[in-house]
Amino acid sequence: MGDTTTVSRRRAPLWIVVLAMTTLAGCAVGENPENKPETLYSPQQVAYGREYEGQVGGTPSFDPTPGVCPSPDEMDYIAPRTPGRTSAPDPHLRYSLGDRFYILVPGLSDFSGEYAINADGRVVLPFAGEVRAVGLTNAELNQVIEQAFLDAKILKEAGAHVAVRPTGYAPINILVSGAVFAPGRVTINTTTDASKVGRATPQFGDAPQDRYVAAALKAAGGVRPDADVSSIYLIRGGRRYRLNWRGAFTGERVDDVALVEGDKLEVAESVCFQTGLIRPTQITPPGIRIFQSNLTVPATNNASSSIGQYSGSLPYGTRFLQALASANCIGGTLSTNAARQAVLISRNPKTRQTEVIQRSIEELVRSANRDAVNPHLMPDDAIACYDSSVTEFSEVLTVLGQASNVVNQNANSAWYFFHLRR
Repeated sequence: MGDTTTVSRRRAPLWIVVLAMTTLAGCAVGENPENKPETLYSPQQVAYGREYEGQVGGTPSFDPTPGVCPSPDEMDYIAPRTPGRTSAPDPHLRYSLGDRFYILVPGLSDFSGEYAINADGRVVLPFAGEVRAVGLTNAELNQVIEQAFLDAKILKEAGAHVAVRPTGYAPINILVSGAVFAPGRVTINTTTDASKVGRATPQFGDAPQDRYVAAALKAAGGVRPDADVSSIYLIRGGRRYRLNWRGAFTGERVDDVALVEGDKLEVAESVCFQTGLIRPTQITPPGIRIFQSNLTVPATNNASSSIGQYSGSLPYGTRFLQALASANCIGGTLSTNAARQAVLISRNPKTRQTEVIQRSIEELVRSANRDAVNPHLMPDDAIACYDSSVTEFSEVLTVLGQASNVVNQNANSAWYFFHLRR
């Protein structure tokens, strides 16, 4: 008789499974993020990591300027007005490059018509040469053109008059710097093709609401929470004016000024991070864009992960916890989801350094009104959710089960191969 010895099929030993589970469970918990001091932007971002867990009733001790700035937990703080006199140029609209106006010369129809200011800032008048127009009010330009026609002998009587009426104000370029989210050269008062329809017949007058200080600040991303809104400087023609815009947040009077091509705006920085500036206004962004991830294993589309249009575009002033709710990171089974962790990845708009803040979702829910625990989001922030230890352990078991199946399949293959050779 042949040898009846058989090779029994065995599963992976228990000690191997336990060792793999322990190793994978240890890998599932990462280290708390740490940031260098120069990466921090707001007082709320100092309290990163898990140091606030179990301290719901505690008070943060961070005070960037002792005796000047408030506690990080003070709600809707706006710094007092900076002392000193403010000044502003006259509020009249002034002509700029590309602006159009209509000249009416009584009795001389050949000289009447619509004109535009050239790229060099001048207007070409028939038989009267060129006149400088940029920076002039309508009354000043009227006087200049009338004098040019008199000098050219087109108007023969000193009492003859010329009527100048604006018909359209063009887009202008403004330089914005300082405490704004996107400093640089911005274009305001842009026109659309629809607005040009019906312009064949000149219409006297125009009201360019987007050619003022507020439009330029919003085009530059809006003022940051550390802006001194009582010290916004306008530089024009070698002169420097100080404007006060606290009224955009408090309801007081503001120094709104019509801008001209080539104007510069500088927004001074405050020593404090002002939570009262983090809301939609004339000079702040109406909304912010953020990037979200709410799954340990990424989904194949936004629908399955419950991330839609309104979760990626949020109102300015949205807090960390609200964004996590929008990203579907909160809720579910209490015993398995309550201990989830969330990470906020933000870039300091002043130093351009990236900082990472970790929070427990349970702590965020318990301390939703504390700025030091539940910070405001800034434009282009990114948030991510991580599953609880219970869910992580479940994932470990799933991985180990898959690994065990592979080991068993290999063992079975070896047994059949050995049996065939026998």
